Amino acid sequence: MLQLSYLGIAFAIVFYFVFGICVRLMAINDHTRNKARLAILITSFTIVTMSSLFAGLLNLNREKFILGVFFILISAVAFIILAAILIELHHIKTKVKMRRFMVLFDIVDRFINEGKTRDEILSYLVEIQKLTLKEARDFLDFISDPTNYKFLSDVNDKIHEAQILGRSK
Repeated sequence: MLQLSYLGIAFAIVFYFVFGICVRLMAINDHTRNKARLAILITSFTIVTMSSLFAGLLNLNREKFILGVFFILISAVAFIILAAILIELHHIKTKVKMRRFMVLFDIVDRFINEGKTRDEILSYLVEIQKLTLKEARDFLDFISDPTNYKFLSDVNDKIHEAQILGRSK
């Protein structure tokens, strides 16, 4: 069983290098290449985390304390790196959703100021922005509340000010 854990660690390292080189040599666009690299990285760190943990526990069970602690430390470091990657991915996903929300608010606010009806705005959100009807209705209900609208308008104004200041530098 201990050899299987060592084999898992070796497999993760070989997997990372072999597939990393393969992805680099493939004729694919950058977006797909980056997604593949991320999947390889996450898979490799997951395998190293699990295999090192099992190797450490098995070594401790066999009373090889130095090797056991060493592999548990490797497992902890790999887990911390994996957790940091996953947390950063979550933050990026959240930022993208917030940015999209603010862009949609900006567009809908412009439509409201132009005098478009709620049905026209719903049609735009569903057909052009590809929101579901429920999402579009929830979005319009949310921004229709005067408190939410005021807050979002203030945030939107600050974003536009920051963009103008950024361009002037």
